[in-house]
Amino acid sequence: MTTGIFWLRNTLSNGLKVLLFPRPSANTTQLSVAVEYGSNQEPEEIAGSAHFLEHMLAGGSTKRIQLSRSVEDSGGILDFCTEHEYMMSTMDIIPDKVAEASFVISELLFDEDFEEPKFRIERKIIQHELAEASDDPTIKVEELLLKTLFKNHPVRRPVGGFPTTVKRLTLDQLSIAHKANYVPQNMILILTGNFTQKTCQTVLKCFEDKIGKETFSRKTNPVEAAKPEMLVVEKKAGLTQTYLSIGASTVCSSHKDTPALDLISVILGGGTSSRLFIEMREKSALTYDANSDHNKGLDFGYFSINCAVKMNNSVKARKLIFKELSKLREQKVTASELERNKNLIIAEILRGIDNPQQTSDILAYMEIQFKSEKALVDYIDDLNAVSSGNIMEVANTYLQEDFLATVLLTSEK
Repeated sequence: MTTGIFWLRNTLSNGLKVLLFPRPSANTTQLSVAVEYGSNQEPEEIAGSAHFLEHMLAGGSTKRIQLSRSVEDSGGILDFCTEHEYMMSTMDIIPDKVAEASFVISELLFDEDFEEPKFRIERKIIQHELAEASDDPTIKVEELLLKTLFKNHPVRRPVGGFPTTVKRLTLDQLSIAHKANYVPQNMILILTGNFTQKTCQTVLKCFEDKIGKETFSRKTNPVEAAKPEMLVVEKKAGLTQTYLSIGASTVCSSHKDTPALDLISVILGGGTSSRLFIEMREKSALTYDANSDHNKGLDFGYFSINCAVKMNNSVKARKLIFKELSKLREQKVTASELERNKNLIIAEILRGIDNPQQTSDILAYMEIQFKSEKALVDYIDDLNAVSSGNIMEVANTYLQEDFLATVLLTSEK
């Protein structure tokens, strides 16, 4: 089942990590570069700088705008995205345009020229983006949960920063962050899809002569052990439902308990056979959708359950969720349910690997977290080794009621 999810991994003399995942039957090529500078790496006083810098890569000068648009001239797609731990740039192109694409993405990443007028324009665009995020209750309730679970860790801050910090950011601050972080030692180049060895050599020529720092180190954050506030209620005008999020801080991606926590999230909220879907939607009609997730990174982890219910049903929904968590702590999951949910996770991984838009993200995440070309195979092996006893033990370790925070985002009425 896991055959075909190894990739080639190498490091150039300048420190650039290179991951190759050829798919000869594909009709297009994906060239991606992940820069390990996300919102978790930025100082709090310049929160939003990593995301702002992402905007400036493609829109920070007249030259950059022209380069970005040139990708579309040959039918390609260029996309940028910032996460908590990295910024991802991806080009999806036809194979015979790889040379041009390599030049474009290299120029966008390493060129240090940005223009003040473009900076001011991008600031306004980002302010619109932050306003849209603030209007979205699903985004807002997750932000509230993270602020409740983490008191010091930067994952508690929105990736895009805050309107106040974005307003204060200067072009000089972004330029300093660019020079410090956009270096080969802090980058992962990923080539997937249809390409040859000659294509690979062409791509690397645009990157192998880039010079980085002699030494480069990443900041790590200490684990937080304090219990969160158990109930937080915030009101927002215009809502017709209450948005409910229940969560707990957990462990990082490399911790031995991570596969069991991932399984618990699918048992509770992964698909139409999940416990919360059956209890909250099919039996009680409390919500349209109830989902759960286990998010984790290099030095953080958190578990969350989310749903939207009528204003007067939030107490009932909360009790039902707590009841399902209690079952996991007190009763062993059956062998058939455990096997079904393992299959769901593995199949989702394989679908992601088959999807050209997701493969690069998966490989970048695995490289950042595990630095191994067999990370997915190892994870699946660890997942398959989880027992019903492990599920109960982990649920008792991290999902006791005293460790859970409940956030309600509800109408001002």
